[in-house]
Amino acid sequence: MSLLIFMALLFIFFSLSDYIGFFRRDSVITFSWKSAGFIWFSPLLINLAYALLMIALNRTKNLNGKIGDYISYMSIAGFILTLFMSLYVDDELKSEGYLICSKSSWMAPNKYVKDISLCY
Repeated sequence: MSLLIFMALLFIFFSLSDYIGFFRRDSVITFSWKSAGFIWFSPLLINLAYALLMIALNRTKNLNGKIGDYISYMSIAGFILTLFMSLYVDDELKSEGYLICSKSSWMAPNKYVKDISLCY
């Protein structure tokens, strides 16, 4: 359970750091749809950790199904928004003259730089 909460906090931290780098227009910006989408699945992990705690304490009758539904809807809507946000960030940074560094693997996030020498 504490592992799920720790993972949710890590998801929030890394996702927010990518968003902050984009909004500040740093000289090196790392952004991908995966890291941008992590923030939307954090409430789902926290709710799962809470549900596991309630099951461990034998209080399953106190779980509220409506909260789980809202969190699920928020995660689905967030995933869709993340796809559009990822496309927007890519287009916006390219129009501002940022260059994309070559990736080390196909799963690696995009690294946008103002000067190609910052890639290495």
